[in-house]
Amino acid sequence: MKIQLLLGLTLTLSFGVQAQELSGYTLNEDSADCGGFAKVNVGTQSDHCVGIVASAEDGLRRPRRIIQIEGGDFLITDMYGWVANRGIVWRYFAKEKKLQKILTGVDHAHGLAQGPDGLVYVGERSKIFRFDPNHPEATKEYVITNLPLEGSHPLTHFIFDKEGDLYVNAGAPSDQCLDEDKKPIYPCVYEDEAAIRKYFRTSNGEYDANFKVVALGLRNSMGLAIHPETGQLYQAENNMDFDLDDGPKEEVNQIIEGAHYGWPYCYDDGLLNPKYKRTFFNRRIPKINCQSYEAPVATLPSHSAPLDMLFYQGDMFPELKGKLLLSLHGYRETGHRIVSLDLNKNDSYNEIVNQWSAKEGVRPKGAPVGMTVAKDGSLWFVEDKNKTIMVLKKGEKAQEREEQDSASFVIRDAMVNEYSTLSKSIFANRCQSCHSSFQGTEDESLKNLIQEGWIKPGEAEKSPLYLRIKDGDFGRQMPPTPKKLSTEEVNQVKDFINGLKD
Repeated sequence: MKIQLLLGLTLTLSFGVQAQELSGYTLNEDSADCGGFAKVNVGTQSDHCVGIVASAEDGLRRPRRIIQIEGGDFLITDMYGWVANRGIVWRYFAKEKKLQKILTGVDHAHGLAQGPDGLVYVGERSKIFRFDPNHPEATKEYVITNLPLEGSHPLTHFIFDKEGDLYVNAGAPSDQCLDEDKKPIYPCVYEDEAAIRKYFRTSNGEYDANFKVVALGLRNSMGLAIHPETGQLYQAENNMDFDLDDGPKEEVNQIIEGAHYGWPYCYDDGLLNPKYKRTFFNRRIPKINCQSYEAPVATLPSHSAPLDMLFYQGDMFPELKGKLLLSLHGYRETGHRIVSLDLNKNDSYNEIVNQWSAKEGVRPKGAPVGMTVAKDGSLWFVEDKNKTIMVLKKGEKAQEREEQDSASFVIRDAMVNEYSTLSKSIFANRCQSCHSSFQGTEDESLKNLIQEGWIKPGEAEKSPLYLRIKDGDFGRQMPPTPKKLSTEEVNQVKDFINGLKD
């Protein structure tokens, strides 16, 4: 299969191999094929790959959201930058592998979704408009015009429910509700900001300007997802910016109508914002009971910045079916990755795209934002900072090989017994709290680790699990300091994997 080559900078490496640089990603002439696109050097699970679809060299400036429309093409909102009325809506023609502008002059283009009427809806600063993707200029019309215009979180994100009503983020006007002297404002009252609003679709297909406030105390709802079976709304909270590496954590909240989720007073699972602590010198603030606010159903690392999320319903990655996928955009160590979260297993999550820190001559630091699941089950996503469209795929040959490997490898009782010993001494205390693959019974956990590609039976040096605990070769060192495994423990895991043979 021919790999798509995009216009970019061509480099000649010292050993004579031609290389091409796209948005900071270096691609050699022999770069592997990822579903028809050149594979980039980032971490994925076994037999998965990330391919670059389009880049800055194609004109992308700051892409934020992506969806697939009827016929297989994709639409992308491009904010351009923090400049008014410079945003773009692109159409990526899948068959021709061609990117084309279809709308320009959009004010801080962000939110993007296809509505119940088949039209495409786009979020601008303070507004939402819709259009027919086949006749964009002629059909553009505004449907909501009363969203917040000013403040620290002006980008408009939204999602449709099954009735066609719109849930819309109305971000908090500031980070912590402080006055000009950086002192807390109490009470911090915003009746319809730091909230999720619901705009109802009328019988004639319009949207009533008289919205309903569904939930309050939400700083910035850049991720919204509706469970495909229950219809329950979930929100990804970009939390307050404390000068701490370990707090506050980002949150995943189950949205309950009428609930308050704590901003700016409380965060995480009932922790008080120090700015709002009642002291002798701060007696105008009463004692705040954080238990009176709704707690998150899961937390994510501090400063990881979840900027999109969705429930995976595709067929390409059966291990992700029904799980919540989140793009972590943060520039600190906890960000630049895509993770899956199993809401049925507390707040355990697995990284599905990682090893995305900047490496000179290889790649820039990852900056994933919007995601969408294509009809074939592949995961398409955009990076704003790096100006790319990417796709996570599983090749046909790799998929076939994985099915054969899973079917042919037999897990014996002796293997489970040995794994059980390792689980009790190492994995239970170091891995289970964050990674669902280690949970369940010992035989279930071992089967998961093999099927998901973390363990290559008999080949420790090719197993991402071993590479991660050894020195972080496959991504971020796991477990991180101070729970890092000793050399003896690492060797125990290595010997176990090498001993897994039919």
